[in-house]
Amino acid sequence: MGLDWLKEGRFSILRPTMLPGRFLYHLGVLAGGLILIGSLLAIRVSEPFLVREARVTTADLLQRTSPRPYIDAPVKIVDIDERSLSLLGQWPWPRDRVAELVDRLHAAGAAAVAFDFLFVEPDRMSPSRLLSDPAVRARLGLDGHGSSSDLADNDKIMAEALRRGNVVLGFGTSEQRREHPQVKAGFAYTGEDPAPYVIRLRGGAWLLPTLADAAAGIGSVNLSTEDAADSVRAVPIVWSDGKRLYPSLIGEALRVAQGAQTYVINADQATGGVQSVRIGAFEVPTGPTGEFNLYYTPPRPDRYVSAADIFDDDRLRALAPDLAGRIVFIGTSAAGLFDLHKTSLGYTAPGVEMHAQAVEQIINGQFLLKKEWTNAVEYIALLLGSVIVGLTTIYGGARIAFFLGAAIASLIAFGSWYAFRYLGVLIDFSFPLVAGITVWFAATAFRYIVTDKEKRGIRNAFSRYVHPSVLKDIERNYSQVQLGGENCELTVLFTDIRNFTTLSERLTPAELVAFLNQLLGALGKEIVVEGGVIDKFIGDSIMAFWNAPLRQRDHAARACAAALQMRNVVRHMNDEKLFGLPPHVAREARIEIGVGINTGAACVGNVGSSDRFNYSAIGDAVNVASRAESACKEVGYDLVVGRSTASQAPGFAFLEAGAVQLKGKTERVQLMILIGDRDLAASSRFQVFEQHYRNALELLAGQRVGLESALAECRKLAAEIDLKLVRYLQLLAERREDFMLPTGPDVEMVATG
Repeated sequence: MGLDWLKEGRFSILRPTMLPGRFLYHLGVLAGGLILIGSLLAIRVSEPFLVREARVTTADLLQRTSPRPYIDAPVKIVDIDERSLSLLGQWPWPRDRVAELVDRLHAAGAAAVAFDFLFVEPDRMSPSRLLSDPAVRARLGLDGHGSSSDLADNDKIMAEALRRGNVVLGFGTSEQRREHPQVKAGFAYTGEDPAPYVIRLRGGAWLLPTLADAAAGIGSVNLSTEDAADSVRAVPIVWSDGKRLYPSLIGEALRVAQGAQTYVINADQATGGVQSVRIGAFEVPTGPTGEFNLYYTPPRPDRYVSAADIFDDDRLRALAPDLAGRIVFIGTSAAGLFDLHKTSLGYTAPGVEMHAQAVEQIINGQFLLKKEWTNAVEYIALLLGSVIVGLTTIYGGARIAFFLGAAIASLIAFGSWYAFRYLGVLIDFSFPLVAGITVWFAATAFRYIVTDKEKRGIRNAFSRYVHPSVLKDIERNYSQVQLGGENCELTVLFTDIRNFTTLSERLTPAELVAFLNQLLGALGKEIVVEGGVIDKFIGDSIMAFWNAPLRQRDHAARACAAALQMRNVVRHMNDEKLFGLPPHVAREARIEIGVGINTGAACVGNVGSSDRFNYSAIGDAVNVASRAESACKEVGYDLVVGRSTASQAPGFAFLEAGAVQLKGKTERVQLMILIGDRDLAASSRFQVFEQHYRNALELLAGQRVGLESALAECRKLAAEIDLKLVRYLQLLAERREDFMLPTGPDVEMVATG
C-alpha cells in the first residue's frame, strides 16, 4: 500500500492543525514562557546564595579583565614584615618602640598614622607592669627598693607619642564583648537617619583607655561583616549599633589627615538606605548599608615600606620625601600574624593593603558603582534575552536559537564589561546568561516533546524498515543525502521461506499477510540485534547487509550469528505454533527457511530517482549471496555461505559444500554450509564428525571404493549434531561433480566474486 496512509492523513500526527488547536498551542507556549520567565525574575529578586555567589564572581571576573589603573595617591604602608621581626624582635613590640615608630613617621612628615592593630591590653613588657609582680621583684632583689610606679610605663609613653601627632587606632568587632569604643568624630546626616540601614556592630573589642584618649581617631579595622575568609570585595565606611554610628579605620584615617571633624551621611528611605558618605572634601558613594566596593590594582611593591627602614636613620632620611604629607597605614605581611586575605584579582594581600587601596580609591575618585538603574538594566537584559531565545527556539529551531543566544550573551557580556571599564558601573551579566541558557534548554525540551512530534512520528514509522544506525546517520548528515553511494566490503544475507507458494495456496490473503508479518518480523529482529541493515522485504524474502553505513570489523561473524539465531527462531515458532496459521494448516505445515550469505565488494548508498530512493546495496557480492540462498535446495542444507564469509568468521562450525554452479555465474563458486556456532565447533563430537566428513570428501573426489560406508558413518554421527545434515549427506553422492575441482586459492578468488 506504499505511503498512501501518509497522503490520506490516517496518521493523526501529520494532519494539519485546526485553528482552535493552533490557538491553544500558542496560548500554552505563552503561558509556559511567562511562568518560566516570572520564576527566573523571582529568583533574581530574592537573590539566594547561588545567585549572590554568581554575582560576586562575575564582579571578580570583570576586575581581573580590567584591574584598577594605579594612580599615585598620598598613601603609604609601613609593613611589619619578616625582616622587621627578625631585626627588631617578635610581635608585639614594646609600646615604647611603637611610640618611637610613631614619632619617626611624624618627623618624616606623615599627615596621619593609622594602626591596623588592636591595642586592647596594657603592655605586658612595660617595666612598671613587670616590677609590679612581687615574685619578679623578689627574684631581682628589689624588695623595699622603690616603687614600681616610679618606673617607665610604656602605655603612657605611647600615649604621649599619640598626642604629638595625628594617629588613628583601630577597634575590632566581637560577639563576646558588648562594650563599644569611643567615637572621636561627629556624625551628621541629610534625609533619613542612617543608623537603621548601616551594617550592625556586633560588640566591640575594648580599646585601652589610656591610648583611646590620646588618639586623634578611632575606627573599625574589620574589612567586612564576615570573617573575610573569602575574597574581600567591599568595606564599610560606617557601622551602627542601631542607634549610634561608628567610623571605620579607612574613614578615620582620611578624616584625621584632613583635619575634618564630622561625617555627613546622605540616606534616603525611597532608595532604601545610605547613598553616600562625605569625609571632609571627599564624597564616597556607597551601597544601602554604607559599604563601598573595592577596586583593586595588581600588587605594587612600591606601596610598602619596611618598618625596619623607619628605625634606620639613613634609610628614614631617604624615605622622608616619600612619606611627607601621606596617610601612613601600619600593618603586617608576616604570615605568622594571620592578617592575609584574598583579593578579587586572585592574589593574597595583607589586610592593611585593602585599607590603603580603599583610601587610594576615595582620593582618586576611582569607584565601582551600583547605580539605581543597573537593576533595571539587568532585568531588561534578562527579559529580552529570555524572550528572544525562547521564541527563536520554539519557532525557528534550537540551532538557530543557540547561535542567536550566543550573540545576545556576547552583547550582554560586552556591555557589562564596557560599563565596568569606562563608566565604573557594576552590571551583573551572570544571571541574564543563566536565564537565557535555562530558557533555551526548556524551549528545546518543549520543542522536542510537542513541536517535533510530527517529525518523530515519521521517524518512528520508517525506523521499522531501516536500522536505527542508518536513520541516525541520515539525520546527522541530512545535507549529504543524495543519489550515489560508496564502494566497500559488505556481508550480504538473503533468506527465503521454503515451499511458500504451496503454503500460500491454502491461506487467504489476510492470513498470508499475518503469517508473513509474524515470521519476517521475528527474523528481522535477529538481524537488527546483530547490527545488520534490513535492505528490503521482497515477498517472502529478506535482504540484509553488514558493514555499512557504519564499519564493523566482525561483520561476517555477525551475519553468521544472525543466520543461526534465525534458524533457532523458526524452530521455536514451529514447536510452539506461533505463526498464527489456521488450525487445519498449522497441523500439517512445517515452516523452513533457506539462508545464503556472501562477503565481497559492493556499492552501498541511496539508489533510485531524485525524489524517491532507498538505501540499498548492489554488486556481484549481492548476486552471489542471492544465488547461495537459492542453492540451499540443490545443496540440501538451509544455511549456505561463501568461502569469503567463512574465512572472515573464524571459529564457527563450517563444512565444505563444493564448488557449485550458481545461476548466472560463468564460474563455479566455492560454498560452505554453516552448521553451528563456536561452541559447536569446539565440541569433540563435531571435530570427530568433521574428520570423517573430510575422509568422505577425499573418497568422493577420487571415486574410491568405500565411499558408501564412509558416508554411512558420517550420517550416523550427523544425527547427533543436526538432522538436516543427514539429508545433506544423502544428496552428497549425487553431487560428485561439485567436488572434482581443487579447493585452492584460485577457487577461493572466484568465490569472493
